[in-house]
This record gives sequence, structure tokens and C-alpha cells, in this order.
Amino acid sequence: MIGSLYSGASGVQTHSDSMTVTGSNIANVNTMGFKYNRVNFQDLLSNSMGGDTKVGKGVKIGNIQNIHTQGSFEMTEVETDVAVDGNGFFSLKDAGGKLYYTRAGQFVYDNKGFLTSQDGKFVQVKDVNPDTNESIGPLKNINILDQIDPPTPTGDGLKANTGVNIKANLDTNAEIIDVALDYNNVRMEMYNYSTSVTVYDSKGNEHSVNVVFRKLADKPEDIDPATNQPIPGTAIKNNWQWMVLAPGEILEGGVPGVMKAMGGGFLEFSDDGRLVSDTPGLIQVPPLPANAPPGTPPLPPEMVRQPIVPNQPTQVDFTFLDAGPTAQKIGFRFGTGSNPDDPTDMRTGMDGLTQFASEFKIISATADGIKSGKIESIYIREDGTIDGAFDSGRVKALGRMILTDFKAREKLQIRGENLYSQTFESGPAIINDPGKGGMGSVNSKSLEHSNVELSREFVNMIEGQRAFQANAKTITTSDEILSDLIQMKR
Repeated sequence: MIGSLYSGASGVQTHSDSMTVTGSNIANVNTMGFKYNRVNFQDLLSNSMGGDTKVGKGVKIGNIQNIHTQGSFEMTEVETDVAVDGNGFFSLKDAGGKLYYTRAGQFVYDNKGFLTSQDGKFVQVKDVNPDTNESIGPLKNINILDQIDPPTPTGDGLKANTGVNIKANLDTNAEIIDVALDYNNVRMEMYNYSTSVTVYDSKGNEHSVNVVFRKLADKPEDIDPATNQPIPGTAIKNNWQWMVLAPGEILEGGVPGVMKAMGGGFLEFSDDGRLVSDTPGLIQVPPLPANAPPGTPPLPPEMVRQPIVPNQPTQVDFTFLDAGPTAQKIGFRFGTGSNPDDPTDMRTGMDGLTQFASEFKIISATADGIKSGKIESIYIREDGTIDGAFDSGRVKALGRMILTDFKAREKLQIRGENLYSQTFESGPAIINDPGKGGMGSVNSKSLEHSNVELSREFVNMIEGQRAFQANAKTITTSDEILSDLIQMKR
């Protein structure tokens, strides 16, 4: 009889504790990322009643299981609100370096610009390789608000889409310019056509330079002095000279208001207007004749043809005033050219400059490079990549949110504040990019609701209440039986 009292007492205590779990689930129905707990009951060790007959001693809570089913999503207007669709947890690190895990993606910025949880723990990310888009390096904190995009100077043209690239048509009927060139002071009457291009130095300063084109007279074939006969292939026709001009005020040692030729080359076209070759030119002062008397002033600079280097554009050195003493090489491309005499040459000669009988027209004049920029906004992609938009106009990956999962995630330790920590029973952390290795995807401007279903919890509450009442009744009934037994002696 005493045993029935203890059995009833165990039921009262157990179902009282179960009600606490149910109440906690109901209380967290609006807690973002919350996963409800389920009580699993077990009977207590039984007693032998003689022979093979055994009677249980009551009930206990075997374990409280954390159920990690997917919660529904709520759309928000906050870019740093994120939700996991599928498996995985966001990783957080406190100031002491300890890792925590959460499904609640209500992230904010702290006073230093770091992306953190509501209670100040740092969201963990990895760097992103800009070439392969792969996650690289260890987990780290990410400071978003202090991000500065460093400047990129205009390139030397050796890599694709770097340097200055110009597409245009030069009118074949343009007049030949016979005004002598002064490379240190190039004026408008010294060239036929001009276009401006904005380039960037190593510090991100913008500079406007002019690319000008000067039509040249046809050059007849050279004469072989030994035979006094023309040398085949030495004639040059449909020939233009190009130069890049920079105002003196942007150059180290330049003269303000004076346009100086920094470099250039020579362009040759076929009879049907296709670009044949782009020959680099070098501006230099020619040597004085050997018999020049002492004190003879130097000869004026001239542009001399240089050997063509395959797959390399003409490179021009600029020493910009505000960018330090080191010269910056900028590549200039006008197309890939062509060889009309080679039927196997698949180049068209029309992907850059052309020389047709129509007016001068710039199709495009572009240069790579960009000034430095400060962060303006971010966007978080499904693969966890945090893209930052800068006021320079560039968008680049700042980092990637990494997801962590466990083989036995229900064995994680619940730490409160929507946090979990790893335990021996949960197994080691499995870290991967969102969308890979069974990990879920990341939804920006979304939050995951609690997976608590009120209807289920109300049913549990009713069952728990009835079970509590029944066990309490067991105690009172056992007490009445004991009382009657004592009365029998009297």
C-alpha cells in the first residue's frame, strides 16, 4: 500500500515537471528559431510481488527531447534578418572565443560595425575567393560597417578587360595632317580626332586623358641600295598615328595647361578598312649627328616604331602627381588586328578600330580601375555570401555565413537566449557552406518562427492535467485505504 503512495507521488511530480515543459513551449510560441521540447516518460524500476510477478514503482521523465523540425518563415525589411531553410545552425562566438549555435537570425551591428547576435556574440563567416567563389580560411568575425573597398588602378592590359579599350571608326577620307608634332605641347591642329577616357591611379584618383588620332601620308616601299629596287612589303599605307595626351597639371613635373604626349603607336588598315596591325611607338630624342658642333641644341622628340610583342598591348608610362614617384603602366588596345594575306587567320580586324568611308564615331572607350569606396548596403545570398555595395559602384563578397550541423543535434545543450552548445553526445561539429553537404540555404530578410504548434501543446496540457489529477487521486485513495486499515484494529 505504501508503494502505491510513492507511485502516485512519482506521477504527480513527473507530470508537474512535464507541465513545466509544455508551459515553456507555449511561452516560446513567438520566439524566433525556437525548437519545442517533448517529454519522453519511462517507468521506474519494478518490484517483485512473488514469483514472476513484477509491479512498477511509478514513472519518471526519461529525457526531454528537443525537436528540430522546420519552422515557418516571416518576411521582414531588415537585411540582416536571416533564416535557415533546412539543416544547420548559424555559428556565434563570444568575446572569450567560445562557440555557440543558433537558428535565430535576428542579427544586428554592434558599435564597432561587427555583425552580431542580439546579445553581442559575433556571427562567424569565412572569406570568399573572388576567382573561384569558394570559402577559404578559418571562421572569423566580420566587420561590415567599417569595410572600405580599396582602389584598383587602371591596368597594363596584360589581363583580359584591363587597361584602355577603344572601339571606333576613323574616316578614311580624313585629311592628312602636315603640321609638325610637338610631343611636349600637343595642340588640336596636330591631330584629326580625339576622345577622352577616365583612368585611375594607384590611389584611386580619377584622371581624364585624351587619345588622339593623326592620319599619316602613305609611305612608299624602301629602296634596296644594292639593287636600287623597291623592297617588297616595306610600303605603308592606310596609316595612322595615335597618342595619349595628359594635361600637365596631373603629371609629376608637368606644365599646367599643356597637353603632353605620354606615348602612342602606329595603326595600319587594309584597303577594305580592317585593322591590320597596331605597332607600339616610343617617344625619344634622337641622337645628334656625330659631326655636330659643341653647343648644338638637342633635336626635337620623335616617335619611333618598336617591335610588336604578340598578345601584348602598347603600354604607356604615367607618373601621376598625387600617386607617388613610381610610373604606372597603362595598356591601350584598339582591337586584335588581322592578316588579309593569310586565309587561315580567323580574326576579323573589326573588333576595335576600323577605317571606313564614314564619319569618325566612338563606339566605346572604356578603362578598368575604380576609386576607393565605403560600404552602402549589403545583400545576403542563398549560399550565405554577404555582398557589399560600395559608393564607388562596386559590389563584392565580404564573406560567407557558414552553417554548422551535428549528427545528433537533439543532444545539443540548450543554453537559453536561443543558443545551443556542443556536447559529447551531439557529436563533432560539421561545418559547410549553405546548400552543400546537406546544409540548408540561407534566406535573407526572413526569420524562422518557432516550431511550436499550440493545438498540440493544448492537448499535452489537458493530458498532463488529467494525469496529474489521476495520480493525486491515487495518493488520496491509498491514504483512505490505509486509514480504514488502521480503523480495523480499533
